Amino acid sequence: MTEQDEAESASRRNETRDIILNVAKELVARKGPKSTTVRDITNASGANTAAVNYYFQSKDALVRLATQEITGDVNRERLARLNDMEMKSADKVLQPRQILEALIEPILTMSRSVDGGSLYVRNVFQMRVDARAGYDNFNINSHAARRFIQAMQRTFPTLSLAEIVWNYEFARGASVHMLANLDPVSRRFEHLMIEPNEDLPAEPCFRLDEAAVQKVIDMILAGFCKSV
Repeated sequence: MTEQDEAESASRRNETRDIILNVAKELVARKGPKSTTVRDITNASGANTAAVNYYFQSKDALVRLATQEITGDVNRERLARLNDMEMKSADKVLQPRQILEALIEPILTMSRSVDGGSLYVRNVFQMRVDARAGYDNFNINSHAARRFIQAMQRTFPTLSLAEIVWNYEFARGASVHMLANLDPVSRRFEHLMIEPNEDLPAEPCFRLDEAAVQKVIDMILAGFCKSV
């Protein structure tokens, strides 16, 4: 086999691996890690069970990697934005809006589904639905949470750690819940705006975009750390 043949073969292997992983991300985010089966993955990817085991050793290992990448992409961007803001602010503490923008805006840009939804938001909801699924997503994300809690402690020095943690979880939870209502799968905001027997319009009225993210941030700011 020539070097070119080897390179083309390696490229095909990488492409197959990427296809399987991307399909797994979509399925895990929609169905949850426990409900996603090998058959689901092979049917959607066109690969066979042997390929899943060859590239990822097992379904559990593939699902765990898919979950880590979905959340990891968002959290890396969150931390990059937070670090950049802190570096540019020098000795000044961050403003509440800056912290919320670093926390929430990456949901808009990272880990998006092929249908326009957020894999991250869907995955968070699935992990909440079945917290016993065996995939400890909370420990995976704890480093990012601690960094934001530290930033909030500098911005709100009069608050106790417990109050900071409550406010952090309020901001994170509210943003995920509100943005989930924009998901093209649920379209909950639109369901609440029509009569029970009325059909939704073919095209969604609301989308997960910059305007929606800023609206969510504005609403969260209204109650963010008001015990100061």
